Amino acid sequence: MVLYRKYRPQRFADLIGQKEIAGNLLTQLEVGKISHAYLFCGPKGTGKTSTARILAKALNCELYKKKTAGKSAQTFGEPCGKCLSCLATVDGSHLDLIEIDAASNRSIDDIREIREKVKLSPVFSKFKVYIIDEAHMLTKEAFNAFLKTLEEPPAHVIFILCTTEPEKLLATILSRVQRFNFKRATDGELLEVCEKIAKMEGIKIGKEAALAIVSAADGSFRDALSILDQLSSNSKTIDEKDILALSMVSGWGKLYSFIEKFADKDINGICRTLQDIWNLGGDLSSLGKETTLFAEKLLFLKIGIFEAEWGFSEEQLGKMKDLAERFSFSDLQNLLKQFVVAESEIKIYPLPHIPFVLAAFKYCGDAVQTKLAEDDDIPAEEQEAPKSIDEKPKDLAGKLPAKNGKNSRKSNVSLSIVEEKWSEILKEAKGNNIHVSAILRSTRPLSFEGDILTLEVFYRFHKEKLEEPKIISMLEKIISEKVGARTILKFTLALKESKPTRSVSASDVSDVSSEDLESLAAEIFSK
Repeated sequence: MVLYRKYRPQRFADLIGQKEIAGNLLTQLEVGKISHAYLFCGPKGTGKTSTARILAKALNCELYKKKTAGKSAQTFGEPCGKCLSCLATVDGSHLDLIEIDAASNRSIDDIREIREKVKLSPVFSKFKVYIIDEAHMLTKEAFNAFLKTLEEPPAHVIFILCTTEPEKLLATILSRVQRFNFKRATDGELLEVCEKIAKMEGIKIGKEAALAIVSAADGSFRDALSILDQLSSNSKTIDEKDILALSMVSGWGKLYSFIEKFADKDINGICRTLQDIWNLGGDLSSLGKETTLFAEKLLFLKIGIFEAEWGFSEEQLGKMKDLAERFSFSDLQNLLKQFVVAESEIKIYPLPHIPFVLAAFKYCGDAVQTKLAEDDDIPAEEQEAPKSIDEKPKDLAGKLPAKNGKNSRKSNVSLSIVEEKWSEILKEAKGNNIHVSAILRSTRPLSFEGDILTLEVFYRFHKEKLEEPKIISMLEKIISEKVGARTILKFTLALKESKPTRSVSASDVSDVSSEDLESLAAEIFSK
């Protein structure tokens, strides 16, 4: 049996990290005031389903049935773990404990089936307990069908909803349940559990290796035991390098080195690291979380906050304090923001390392611009530096050189030529990227000074998309070819009062596919 199931808590006293919740539920049981519906919510692997099963065991434990026989009110307590009801709950054969995975039973028909079955009395227990896991996956129609039953179920029925995303539940559902918020496990609690179970299983594991598991688990008891279980299946001795090879967690030293590159704004080093992790099949999501948490700790150190449960040695803590001083408050906030966004965007990119590469370019900003200027043999003082972190680095690859073979800051191209060629530019862009073409329809050429073409953009999310390195490189190449001169793009966000007043006619969309309409709709509905 896998470790996280073998050592699943069986009593409220066994729950680690959820002392307040365990105490609250135990008090309700002891006084006999049981709610008809509960909501257990919190991060994955924090004990929601385990607590639900303990509560179900306690409600149907035969020990308390005998103790209160003949009395007007029944009270409960910790499950005995020895009666037939408790044993049946543990092995999953209890007929009056129904566990439902809402991810695969989420339709209105599934809820209608539950509504019919709750009318039936328990087979041999006092209560029928329904544990609905991943409750946020139920459809809106299913929730609405469930409302009346959840509010006024039969006296013998108790519902326990478990979810990692309570914000997705309807407000009408939340108002009908007792809510308990489960906390992420602290590093100290995870370390205690790993070392205790390793000792019970005869696994030799050093402090550094245990801390690496804690880091990889990201606050989840289940993930920590899953990693320990997998590693112990190969050897009863676990070193730090074993965890790093399995989970692709950087480890403190490598993670420190990675974030140090951000302090130096070493875009080459950052990109090489990301590429190496991607090539080795590493978990980019884990790297994103680790980087975010490490940067958060650096930010805390800058304001004098330190928690002993972080588990760092004095030497590591000293290095982190020094590293924190190399960042400004705004830099650390920016780093946190970029990696939180990148981690959330992994699923929308075909290659998961791309959002982190873009995050690195957005963070490094002016440093990237300076490096590209040097690579392009243009004096740095002639480059226009970004005015804020929103100004994105520009990829100079693919620029058209002057006829003498050297880059020149002078150009004979006027704004009127760009406007004359604009329809051709849009057509060429559409052939390369239909979504970019749709966005360009909501921009207009504003000025052409030297070789810098400024485009006025009317929506912030359009500006952010156009300033992505791969997009800006493609557009600069197309425009340079069309106007016959080297062109560097610059985007400026228009003021509300300067937005165009023209209407969008049928001719504007006659050659636009359905994929283009999203951007055009933004223009129409903003008026």
